[in-house]
Amino acid sequence: MNRRLYFYLLFLAMATVCATSVYGQGDAIRRMGISKVPERGLVIQAGAGLAAVKSDICGSWGCNDIGPAMGIGALFKATPYLSFSGEVEYIKLGATEKTPVNNITFESEVIEVSAMVVMNLLDSYSGSNNYRSTRKRFVVPFVKAGAGFVYYTPTSYPTNRRENTDVTYDRIRSYPAIAGVVPFGGGIRFRFSDHWSVAPEIVYHMTTTDYLDNVGPPIGFAHTKDHYGVFSVKVLYTPILKNEVFTKKNQGISGFKKKK
Repeated sequence: MNRRLYFYLLFLAMATVCATSVYGQGDAIRRMGISKVPERGLVIQAGAGLAAVKSDICGSWGCNDIGPAMGIGALFKATPYLSFSGEVEYIKLGATEKTPVNNITFESEVIEVSAMVVMNLLDSYSGSNNYRSTRKRFVVPFVKAGAGFVYYTPTSYPTNRRENTDVTYDRIRSYPAIAGVVPFGGGIRFRFSDHWSVAPEIVYHMTTTDYLDNVGPPIGFAHTKDHYGVFSVKVLYTPILKNEVFTKKNQGISGFKKKK
């Protein structure tokens, strides 16, 4: 089984399990969906997953050395459909030359900073009329896209180098380096309470650099930009801040008994 099929099946399995729980536990899901908290405001998010690269020496899953990805960020819900997010991610990429010609393997550490627009494909609310503001969907699919930059440091070395050696190829350019990135993708958000949600997602990242693999056109490869994809699962926490502005305590009013 190739790695692309593995990721597709993994994502499908997660979606199927969660969808099954919706129908198998309908009453529980409906109870979780009851809420008086408006669908807007700040959300804190953190996630982890796996990353694969598409570069000059490796354009498929088979030659990839799948690496970890993790990140933190914040999301602001402007409406039940529209949100804006900012994220910082650490991604480790790596691959071995697909067709052995130059005896190259590489690994690259990437820090990405990005801002994205997130659009829900379904209204976050599931109610209607007078019940709209108190009922929320358990499952909401979404798409997202944005822009940012990557700060990356690649290292390339002979594929057949001996273990416990540090032989590397010369750097093609000065590293660390900075390049632009355009991430886009989508996922599914599962809401479990007013505070907690989980969102598996797949995001593809198109960069403006050809040097994530420390390999450029001078050694015989086509001049194409390096890209990478990330599959991750994010945990979203929504802090609920109580507004005490109009309470008696903040108005300096203490409890007292009315005189008879």
